[in-house]
Amino acid sequence: MEERQNQEIGIRIAELRRSHKLTQEALAEKLNVTTKHISHVERGCASLSVKALIELSQVFDCSIDYIIFGVPVDKAMALLPDTILEILHSGQQEDIDRLTRYLQIYTELYKK
Repeated sequence: MEERQNQEIGIRIAELRRSHKLTQEALAEKLNVTTKHISHVERGCASLSVKALIELSQVFDCSIDYIIFGVPVDKAMALLPDTILEILHSGQQEDIDRLTRYLQIYTELYKK
């Protein structure tokens, strides 16, 4: 289980690195680790320290949740209060519709 999880994390890190057009060497320098360590991490043979994960999330402007669990976090969603997130994730259409109506009313009042 842990080996598969490390492999999935490594794949996400490699994808993030490539999408930001960074070499393993450049990423290693930013995280103050060796290129060999980055290679091992991307293959799932090693893992990053918590400090390096935090730095990685800052370099790639993404959440640690995404790096570890593959859960994308939208920055706008992260700013919403927990009660609104609970309604959105509840799947209860009635609650979602009510929230939508409140937001429409709020938007109309805000424009005035």
